[in-house]
Amino acid sequence: MGYRFTVLSAENVTLGTGNVLAAFQTAASAATAAGIVKVKRVEITQNGSTTLAMIRGQLGTRDLAGTFTTTATTPVNISPIGAGSGLAGNVAPAGGAARSGTNSSADSGGTYTGIHNFNFANTSGYLWKPDPEEEIYVPPGVMFIVRLLATPGTTTGWTFSVFLGENV
Repeated sequence: MGYRFTVLSAENVTLGTGNVLAAFQTAASAATAAGIVKVKRVEITQNGSTTLAMIRGQLGTRDLAGTFTTTATTPVNISPIGAGSGLAGNVAPAGGAARSGTNSSADSGGTYTGIHNFNFANTSGYLWKPDPEEEIYVPPGVMFIVRLLATPGTTTGWTFSVFLGENV
């Protein structure tokens, strides 16, 4: 099975309700593009403040219940050049398969399950770059999220990128 490499990201945003930075739901079938996605790297930075604050974050999953609204963001292709992502930007990534979004603006009724919790200094940023054996494998029909577990003191100036390996 081949993979294309994409990045789901947003730059210099003001955090919305729920503090979900990025979310995607894989396609419904492993035989479909983006039916299987590997999370290869996560980067989070903040430029809205020079005051040091500790931030709590989480990589995890969310069920598809309730209202979940984001900015519609389609991952940008990294390799091979010219190929498109199997995920399509959508304001309701929980509402259908193969959807993605960034910076939640409404989030109610869903349940989160943490896979990896972490803490970082806002002025230093956060980088998660696992060994290949530790990459998160997201099977068909699952919603993956990157979120902050509490609203930070400064909600402006956040940039984040989630690097993905999507099956083709």
